[in-house]
Parts: sequence; C-alpha cells; structure tokens
Amino acid sequence: YNEYKSYLSCPTSSVCVAMVAGRFILIVSCFTLVAGFKKPDYCEAMDTETLKKFCNFNATSTPYVQFPNFLGQENQKEAIEKIHGYELLLTAEKHCSDKLALFLCFTYLPLCNPESSDVIVKPCRAECEMSRYNCSSLMIHYGYPWPEALSCDSYPWAGSKEATPWCVGDNVLTQEYFQKHYPEVTQNGSYNVIEVDDDELKVPDARLYNSSKGNCHTIGLHNTALGHSFNKYDCGLPCKSRFYGPKNDTKFLSTWILVWSCLCFAATLFTVITFLFEQERFRYPERAIILSAFCYFFISVGFILGYAYSDKIVCEPSGPSRISETSVTESVIRQHSSKSTGDKMYTALCFIQFFLVYYFILASFLWWVILNMTWFLAAGLKWGHEAIGLKAKYFHLVAWVIPAIFFCAVCADMGEIDGDRLANICFVGNFSTRSLQLYLIGPLCVFYIFGILFLGLGMLSMCNVRHELSHSGKKTDKLETLMIRIGVFSVLYSIPATIVIVCFFYENFQKPSWERDYVSHCYTYGKCNELDGSGYKPNSNFLIFNLIKYLMMLVTGLSTGFWVLLSVKTAHKWMNIFICRFPCRNSETAV
Repeated sequence: YNEYKSYLSCPTSSVCVAMVAGRFILIVSCFTLVAGFKKPDYCEAMDTETLKKFCNFNATSTPYVQFPNFLGQENQKEAIEKIHGYELLLTAEKHCSDKLALFLCFTYLPLCNPESSDVIVKPCRAECEMSRYNCSSLMIHYGYPWPEALSCDSYPWAGSKEATPWCVGDNVLTQEYFQKHYPEVTQNGSYNVIEVDDDELKVPDARLYNSSKGNCHTIGLHNTALGHSFNKYDCGLPCKSRFYGPKNDTKFLSTWILVWSCLCFAATLFTVITFLFEQERFRYPERAIILSAFCYFFISVGFILGYAYSDKIVCEPSGPSRISETSVTESVIRQHSSKSTGDKMYTALCFIQFFLVYYFILASFLWWVILNMTWFLAAGLKWGHEAIGLKAKYFHLVAWVIPAIFFCAVCADMGEIDGDRLANICFVGNFSTRSLQLYLIGPLCVFYIFGILFLGLGMLSMCNVRHELSHSGKKTDKLETLMIRIGVFSVLYSIPATIVIVCFFYENFQKPSWERDYVSHCYTYGKCNELDGSGYKPNSNFLIFNLIKYLMMLVTGLSTGFWVLLSVKTAHKWMNIFICRFPCRNSETAV
C-alpha cells in the first residue's frame, strides 16, 4: 500500500516506473546474494573403499563428505580421480610425508554433518605444511611444483577460531607449537631437499598396487578377478601391451616363428612318412631319431596352430574387476587356464596346444637320451640291433610316461599354464619363474646331462672300436661313414638343445628385470602402450633373444630330417615311389 501511495505522489509516471524497477532489481540482487552464500548442495556418505584406501580415519560410523567441495569437484568420483594423480607420492611414503594421504583425503573429501549444514571440516594446516615441506622435493624432481590450489594459507590451524568446530589432524600441532618446533617448515618457499634415487622410486610398492585397489592401470596393466599376477602385482598384462615390443617387432617375430615351424613340419613329416614306408630299415639306435622327428612334428603343429588363431588362444577377457561388479571388455594374456572364464573352445585349444608343445619337447629330449644310450650299447657293449630292440618297450615307457607325469603335475599345480603372446602358444613359465625352473629347466637339464654322458661314452667307444679294427687289418670305411653321420647328427641336435636350455636360464634370470622395467616406465612416465613412439620399448636384446630362442626350439627338428635326407637309400626309395607309384621290389627279390 505504501508503494502504491508513493506511486500516486510521483511527479510523473516515468519516475514512478523507474523507482519501482529499481526496487525490484534491489530485491532480486538480495536473493542472488543469499543464494551465492548457500551452504553445500548435499552431504553424502563416504565410499567405504575410498575410506579404506586413502583415509586412515578412525570413525565409529561412516563419515559424510561435502559436494561440491571447495576445489570444484562435483562428486566423489571426480575427487578420487584427482587423488589418483598423487599416487606417485602416496606409494613413496618413506621419501615423502606420512601425513599426505590424510591431507589429500580430507582436502578433496571434506567432512560435513548431514544434520547441520554449518559444519564443514577441512584438514588442519599442520598437515598441509608437513606434506608440502616433505613432498615438494619429490614433486619438483618429476617437474610438478606444489599446486596453488593446495596453498596452506587456506587451511585453519588446530585450536584456532577458524577451525570451528575442529579440523582433521593432530590437535597438538597448533600454530604456536608448530612454529616453535618446526620453524623451517613455515618459511615461504622452503621445502625439504631429498636425494632422489630414480631406480628405487620408479618401482611402486607391490603391496599397495594390486587389483583390489584399482591401481593396475597406472602401471600399464589391467584389473582382473582371475588371479593374474605380473612381477608381484595382482594385475593382468593386456594383450595389446607393448611389453613384448612395438607391433612391427612382434609381427616380424611371429612371421619368423611361422617360417621355421613350417620348415620343421615339412622335414619331420618327410622323415615320418619315409619311416612308414621302410620300417624295417630303421632299427635301433636309428629308430630313436625317427621317434624324435615324430615329437617335433607335433611341436611344429602347436606353433602353427598359434599363428593360425593369433591371440585368440592366449588371451582371455579380464572379467569383472574386484573393485567393480560391472563387466569389462579388456583382454589380458591368459594365466592359470584352469580358472579361465573365457570361451571354452579357446580354453580347450589352449590345453591341446600346451600338450603338443610341452609334452613333446620333453619327449624329444628323452628320445635323444635313448639314442645316445643305444649308440653306447651298440658301440661300447657290443649289443646287436636285435638285443637293443628287445628293450624297446622300456624305452617307450620312459620316453612317453615321464613327460606325461610332468604334464599332469603342471595341470594340477593350480593350472600353471599361461599364454606366450609372442608365439601365441600356451606354455609354462611365461609369468612364473618358479614354474619355469620346476617344470622346464629342471627336467631338461637332467635329460641333457644324461644325454651328453651317453653321447660321450658312445663316441669314445666307437673310437676304440675303430682303433681295434684298424690294427686287425679289417676295412673301416663303413664304420667311419657311420661315425661321421653320428657326429653330424649329434652336433645338429646337441648344439640347439644346449642353446635352448641356456635361453631358458637367461629368461629365468632376466624376466623379473624385464617386467620391472615395464612397470617402472609406465608408472614414471604415464605413457605405456602409446603408438606415437613415447610408449614402452624393451631392450634391443629382447628381440634378438626371442629370435634365437624360438629358432633353436624348432631347428632341432630339422636335424632329424638330415639323418634321412643324407642317405642314398632314401633317395632310391622315393624315386621308386614317384616312378612306380608304389613300393617296387628290387631286382634281387624279383629274381
């Protein structure tokens, strides 16, 4: 009514309109000002996983946090992402401040009271000052100064009027107490200079970095619920990881393996077919060479199978992570195949492929041992072909049963079958040095020692036989020819076998270092699998090592083909097959 009365007393209507409009604007401005000082939009319960991971806070009930916080984050997810940016500091506590985790937690997740919007609790200033002072040196080392947003001036001292009703931190560290006992900390721009050991800092603590805490992505790995591990971290290695090198290197290595697999396949197939046509020709000790070729035939099939299916056999879905029940689509390299949740067909192919490669590698070594032993029996103990043939059942028992025992042991030992991403085969010891030592290096070394022992005894015995025959005046041309063939085959077989064992030893000692270098690079530089050249690159020796390793695993099979190929009888037999289209009888038999 008073407004209306003022309007009537206005000298002109335009003046009255201006007065009313001005007062209206004043009222709106007042409402806007009040809204600007509005209390937090909401006060929500802190996520329990976050509370356990970052905030060492003793509370009888779940604390509540304010959002938006005073740094601009709208929700807990955004705040936690900001905290993740300080993980390098959080995992190097002995080089940094033990108060940092608490300070960051309650800076980005400030406490509030859901029943009273007036109560908003920040960390105490002492926590900020100690964190800044002790962690600035480490941050500057990595090129990141202490953020302006975390300026300690914006935090209240414990016991001060600003800390109403209280702040998070040590209540003893009041401003007076702190400045008296820590005068160097509060000086502007001061910080504790720490000698930084790069090698030590680049590797995060494996106890803090595990799948249940969702840290795997910061070290180039994936969270997984399938029990994967990589260099003591409970994480899975992505299938597209650059741990094995750039794509061009892995593609070249894959082609390299395919070429030698096909050559091994062709040589051993030729040897086996030749044996099927002339079984009586190949008696012991020569028959052990044929059975070794039979083993390498299946080994080459396993490698070719890996190339044909690419990474489908050795990779599997990572499954729901331990920190989230939502499904994920990332693929990780297969580990512990007995726990796999992937495609059952590829899991079955993994077991078949592992059997082909692992079982027949052990069996081929044993047939080499039996070959050298039968040479010794023939040359040193004067056993005839028939006498050695009578023991054939024992040779087969040893050569086929012992690898089967090891195969079953690997399968029973928590499924220690994992993927080899380079050759795309399922094998043992790709991620566990224990498995590599127990199921591969150990048995191969035992077989190798026996093989070399019998080989040396056999060669020595044959030299003695030649010496005796030369003194008796008998011709030794055929014996010398046999000795040369034995020597050539022994070199072709034993040298690759030796290099293979040396490669496994080298891998056993270097694998932890390779994995640590990968984790360190991803963790320190934050660039792991990028394709622009900034991603991880393994040592140049890594590619050369794998080229030699896979070559030696397959070229041994080629040596079995030389025994058959370097024979005139073989040439005559195949000429008869191609010319007559069936085994022709020789002239003497026809007569």
